Amino acid sequence: MENKDPNILVDSSTRDDAAVYKINNDTCIALTVDFFPPNVDDPYTYGQISAANSMSDIYAMGGDPIIGLNIAAFPKKFPIKIINNILLGAKDKCDEAGLSILGGHTIYDEEPKYGLAVIGKINCNEIKKNNTAKSGDLLILTKALGTGIITQLIKKDSSNIDSVLNESINSMTMLNKKAAEIMKSYPVNACVDITGFGLLGHLYNMISQSNKNCELHINDIPIFEGLDSIVDTNNLATGSIENIEYLDKKLTGLKTIDKKIKSIICDAQTSGGLLLSTPPQFADEIIGKLNKSGYKKASIIGSVTKKKEFKNKIINFIN
Repeated sequence: MENKDPNILVDSSTRDDAAVYKINNDTCIALTVDFFPPNVDDPYTYGQISAANSMSDIYAMGGDPIIGLNIAAFPKKFPIKIINNILLGAKDKCDEAGLSILGGHTIYDEEPKYGLAVIGKINCNEIKKNNTAKSGDLLILTKALGTGIITQLIKKDSSNIDSVLNESINSMTMLNKKAAEIMKSYPVNACVDITGFGLLGHLYNMISQSNKNCELHINDIPIFEGLDSIVDTNNLATGSIENIEYLDKKLTGLKTIDKKIKSIICDAQTSGGLLLSTPPQFADEIIGKLNKSGYKKASIIGSVTKKKEFKNKIINFIN
């Protein structure tokens, strides 16, 4: 996208998490929006997850969310108590982040939906983009994968997945705030949050936009406890299926990977973690601080390598 306004520093052309606009030499604002239908049964929890998810793009850019506007769609006869609990869950999570909700807009719709338009504040010299990974960097994932698989199973039968469901909910309601604060203390070269495109889709964007290759260590990718035993490759969310179909065309090595593993790394996440690309000498220290801050499954999952001259081999899968 070609922009005539020189103050637009980041737009959709690099598939980044949020747009960034320069206010002055030091201060920039980041802008993003996200909303979706309920993915859990409890309204309050759904509000928390939606708010955390909406703010995640700001954290991935290295910013601090400061103000937001509600975006909501509810059926005409939707119970007021449920609406109030959704909004309360969102407000409580925004209070935790230090974000003020100033208003918003609501329409009638047969399927309920909720989210936020968020504005964040960033130092113009400390913006984290997704297209600036460097050769030799290690890749760190701050949260476990599997939220899409689990929420899809809820629609069918949640009776046998209580423990993994609880872990998933705890992860989705956990802000990426502390991870972003830790990131600011180190020379992280690139960052993206893991949401609808899944780990592999967001990684593919990061590496291809950075004009690099990478090695992805499959066995080091964190997943929720017991997830591998409940994956149903015949019952995946539409977003995850579309991720697999798209990436199968882009990455030759993906077709040879076990179906369950492919489902996990392509799983469309809600309120997922951050994927950081950082020089190797800082990786262990970052992992240690992440673990102490509550990101218990934060892990080094691969490395960035120089661009090689062969098509469809951007990511090399290693067991």
